[in-house]
Amino acid sequence: MKRFKAVAIAAVCALMFALCACAETDEINDGNDFEENAITVTVAIKADTTEKAYLSAFSKAFNKVNKSVKLSMQTFADYQQAMNNYIATDSMPDIVWCTGDYHSPYSSTGHYENLTPYFERDKISLDAYYEASINSARLTSDKSAENYSSVWFMPRDYNRLTIMYNKDIFDKAKLEYPKDDWTWSDFISTCETLRSKMNNGENGLSKFMYPADLLLRDNVGLFTALTAEGGSIVDADGNSNINDMQTQLAYEKLRGYVRNGFFIDPTKSTSVSFSRNTVAMTACVRPVLPTYINDVNLDFAPYPLSVTTSVSAGCSGYAISAKSTHKEQAWEFIKFIGSEAGQRAFATTAGCVPVLKSVAADESASWRAFTGVKGEKLNHAAFIADADRDLYINVFDRKDPRLSTRLLGYMQDCSYACFHETYNGRGSINGATSYYQDQINNARFAE
Repeated sequence: MKRFKAVAIAAVCALMFALCACAETDEINDGNDFEENAITVTVAIKADTTEKAYLSAFSKAFNKVNKSVKLSMQTFADYQQAMNNYIATDSMPDIVWCTGDYHSPYSSTGHYENLTPYFERDKISLDAYYEASINSARLTSDKSAENYSSVWFMPRDYNRLTIMYNKDIFDKAKLEYPKDDWTWSDFISTCETLRSKMNNGENGLSKFMYPADLLLRDNVGLFTALTAEGGSIVDADGNSNINDMQTQLAYEKLRGYVRNGFFIDPTKSTSVSFSRNTVAMTACVRPVLPTYINDVNLDFAPYPLSVTTSVSAGCSGYAISAKSTHKEQAWEFIKFIGSEAGQRAFATTAGCVPVLKSVAADESASWRAFTGVKGEKLNHAAFIADADRDLYINVFDRKDPRLSTRLLGYMQDCSYACFHETYNGRGSINGATSYYQDQINNARFAE
C-alpha cells in the first residue's frame, strides 16, 4: 500500500502573459525521449502543482507509446480570464484544461473542437465512461436536443460528491462509523447526536465543533442537499424551479439545520475546517484528498440518500482548440488520456477517480491503493457508489450556454440570501427564491 505525500496547491507562473497565461515550459518531459521530427503540442492547464503532476503522469505514460508528439505546458491562474485573453489575442493553445460546468461558453461559440467525429472515427464507445462525466462534456444532457450528440472535451475523471468523516471524532462520540447503505435520515440523526455530545463537551469534544459541512456555499453541495430534502433546481422543461414550494421548504429545512448547529454556517466554512479536526463530516470530491490524507484519521461513505436525492457529479478534462494546427496530434494525446493505459497512469495519483468505468471498478487499480494515516484500507468504493443517482451539474442546459456562468452565480446568490435572513432586503426564502427565479428566467445573452 502506498501513502500519499500531500501536494500543496500553489500558483506556478514563470512569466505572465496577457494577465494570466504563463510561458511554455518543458518540465513535464523529464526522462522522455522523442523522435527527431516530433510535433510539439501545447497544453494549457490550471497553475497548481496537482494539475502539473497529473499532466506529467499522462506525458510520461504517453511517451512510452508515442514518441512523435511532444507536449509543451502553459499555465494560467484563472480559466475564464485565460480563455478570454486567448480569444482576444488569437493565441489559443492546442489543448486546454477545462471543467464540465464552465466549458459551454467556449464550446458553444466555436472555440473548442467537436470531438464526436473523432470518437466515432476511432470507434471509441462513450458507454465505457461514466455518463455524468460524458454529459458534463456536452452542452446538454437532454437526449432529445439537437446538440446532444456533440462532446467537446475528453473527460479525465469522475467527480461525485461523497462524505469524508473524521474517525477520531466518531470514536470520541462513541458512534459507529457511517455505513455504505446509510440514509439521509441516518445522517441527520448522526448530526443531532454529535451536536448534543459536542455541546456537552463529552470526551474532549467541543461546542465550537460541527457535525457536518455539506459545502452549502457551493452549488455542487447545495444542489445535492436541496434534492435530499425534496427540492429541485429546474423543472421537467429545464426552467428554473427554485421558487417552487417544495424547494422553498427544502431551503427552510437546510436553514434550520444550520441554525441548530448540525451544519456549519456556509459563511464560516473554510477549506481548513476539516483538517483542523473541527468538523466530523464533510462533503467532498476526490481531488481534495491530498489535502487531508496525511493529517486526518479519515474514511469515506457514500453521500446519504433520501427517496429524492440526486448527487452532484461532474468532471474536468481537456479540449482541443478549434484553431489548432495540430488537431490530430492533440487528439492522439487526449485519446490516450481516456484509454486504459492513460487512466491507469492517472490512477497512480490519490486525487482522482478514473472516468473509465473498467479502471474505476478494478479493486486492484492504483487509485484505491492509498491508505489512511494508520495504514488502514480506505473505503474508496464510496466515490463510485450509486452512479444511477447522479445530478448533472449543468442544470440550466436548455438556456443559452453562454449564460451558464451567470445562472450558476444567481443560484449561489440565492442560496446566500436563503441562509441569511437580512441579506439584501430579501430576507424571506420566498422573497429570495422569487427574485432569483425571475433573474434566471429573464436572463438573455446580448450579442
